[in-house]
Amino acid sequence: MSSTILNYFKLVRIPNVFTTISNILLGYIFFTSIDHFDYFDIFKLISISVFLYIGGMILNDYFDIKIDMKERPWRPLPSNKISKKNALIITFISFLYSLTISFIIGWYTFIITVTMVILIFSYNRFLKNTICGSINMGIIRSLNVLLGASQSIFLIGGGMFDTRFFIPLLSEFFYVSAITILSQNETKDFYFNLWNNLPFIIIYVLIFFIGIFIILDTFSYDSLIPLIIFSCFIIYFHISLFKKIATTQKSVSQLITMIVILDSIFITDTLGVYYSLILALVLITPIIFLSRKVYMS
Repeated sequence: MSSTILNYFKLVRIPNVFTTISNILLGYIFFTSIDHFDYFDIFKLISISVFLYIGGMILNDYFDIKIDMKERPWRPLPSNKISKKNALIITFISFLYSLTISFIIGWYTFIITVTMVILIFSYNRFLKNTICGSINMGIIRSLNVLLGASQSIFLIGGGMFDTRFFIPLLSEFFYVSAITILSQNETKDFYFNLWNNLPFIIIYVLIFFIGIFIILDTFSYDSLIPLIIFSCFIIYFHISLFKKIATTQKSVSQLITMIVILDSIFITDTLGVYYSLILALVLITPIIFLSRKVYMS
């Protein structure tokens, strides 16, 4: 891999892109039976999400360049390995592509995409280091799941979508909000206090309520299997951080990877545990491989 390509991969956090794919698949699969899958539609929705994420990651580094010159001077923009001009051009092309394709697909998809672009810009420019920033990021991820469902969600029940869909949407919101809170201190050492442990408290509460919904038969009992896997990893990551085996930055990267497993909990309800875990493995494998070369947060 050439150094130029590697620098661009670092700029866009290429491993994280695969977590956006699981979001789209969750939204799409939730409302579409396997017999009615349109793989070209899935590809278009995934591409919209991927380019939104790429644009967002570049904006993140663009607006943070002064801070990164002090805290992360080796990164592509502060080290001038990639120019600010090129970064803005890629961001513009990425957002333009997403908006154009979403407009072609349909109004619901376009409205969701426009909203995501606005929220992505607002987060990176104004809200990143505030409590509103974590809420903003949670909303963006929930909208990403909604984006995956945008072709079929409003066709269910004559215009009303399945109320169960609020559960994965809220799960995505709370989980990503929790990660964002933790990431705000990723350059600092982890200390055992309420604020630093708040993200894990939120995730544990989330796990508890998802388990309750599964037990109440809102989702398939098979969904307990990915939920247990998800829970075990979360506990392990928390212990590793508490014992300082892992840094805060590494823990954030690990938690980002677990978005795929979180999505698989709800995908299991439609595809079954066998296919949902295979899908999760397919997405996590390149994340693990690429994260050896490219940082995720």
